[in-house]
Amino acid sequence: MPNSELKIKNLHEICFAIGEVKQQLVEELPHSGHHGLFLQNDCITTGLIDNKIEIKINLITGQLLYLKNEIGSFVDLKNDDILEKLKSFTFDKNIKISAEYLNKVTEQELSSYHDFAKKAVQILELFQMNLRNHFTLIHLWPHHFDFSLEWFTGNNDEQIGIGISPGDEQYSKPYLYMNPWPFEDRIIKESLPIGIWHTDGWKGIKVEWNELVQLTSKDAAEKLTELFFIARKSFH
Repeated sequence: MPNSELKIKNLHEICFAIGEVKQQLVEELPHSGHHGLFLQNDCITTGLIDNKIEIKINLITGQLLYLKNEIGSFVDLKNDDILEKLKSFTFDKNIKISAEYLNKVTEQELSSYHDFAKKAVQILELFQMNLRNHFTLIHLWPHHFDFSLEWFTGNNDEQIGIGISPGDEQYSKPYLYMNPWPFEDRIIKESLPIGIWHTDGWKGIKVEWNELVQLTSKDAAEKLTELFFIARKSFH
């Protein structure tokens, strides 16, 4: 899986719209969980909303499913008027979607993101098994389109954010980030088993995606665990 730039703008914008729909259908959750989507099997999903509704995108078929009260409505993301159909599914809820238009996705867009997302979430799920006590689900955040979870010490809002970005305004290629907060500059002297210390704009550890995908998911998760224990030193 090469460390190339992912061309996923259209898919990202569709997921942002789905995130807007979800936020208006669920109550506010801790740590902005009501904003988050999930990856389950080959699908991006809202998860089950109020035991009645689920919105999900199958990354293999390129279809969006709006399932409400066991009745399914579909959008072909490669051919249909996506925004018009999405609005038609939610009109009875008075849902607001900020996009003026949602572009169709390509097979290449779906395929490249599917491969990236499956690997990213597998690594994070294996890493999550090494955590204890207070931590979040693994969310897909519609705004930056990154997968992440947070771990908390339980003291004074101390936390570590661990995530994998498909690329953003600062970096065009995928990477992993690990951000302890508050960040103590003294920990930069610690040597890292993988990745580098990052202090430009945000402070923490940055690992290029190509460093991770050269490893098995299990080995990558073990490297993340090593980084995690180093990042925790910010709190001691």
